[in-house]
Amino acid sequence: MSQSTGVPAVDVLVIWSVAAAAIAGLGTLLWRVLRAVLRIADRLDAAWEDWTGSEARPGVPGRHGVMRRLSDHDEQLSDHDRRITRVEQLPNGNSP
Repeated sequence: MSQSTGVPAVDVLVIWSVAAAAIAGLGTLLWRVLRAVLRIADRLDAAWEDWTGSEARPGVPGRHGVMRRLSDHDEQLSDHDRRITRVEQLPNGNSP
C-alpha cells in the first residue's frame, strides 16, 4: 500500500477489514460452488437410480430399472402382435 492515513491503527484496521471481506467473499463463493456440485450430484444419483432401479425398503416399493421395463414393454408388444394377427372374440355380453 503506497498511501496511508498517517494513523497506524487505522491502516492496520483497513488491512484487516479488506482481508476479512476477501475471506468472506471466498467462503461465499466456495459455498455456492459446493451447493451447485451437490445439486448436480443429487440429480445424477436420481438418474442412476432410475436407470438401475431400486430395491424395496420400508414404506417404499421397489422399482425395476430401465432395461427391465423395456423388456416388459417388449413382452407386452409381442402379446399385442399375437392378438392382432388373429381375430379374438372378447367376452362382452353380445355373443350370439
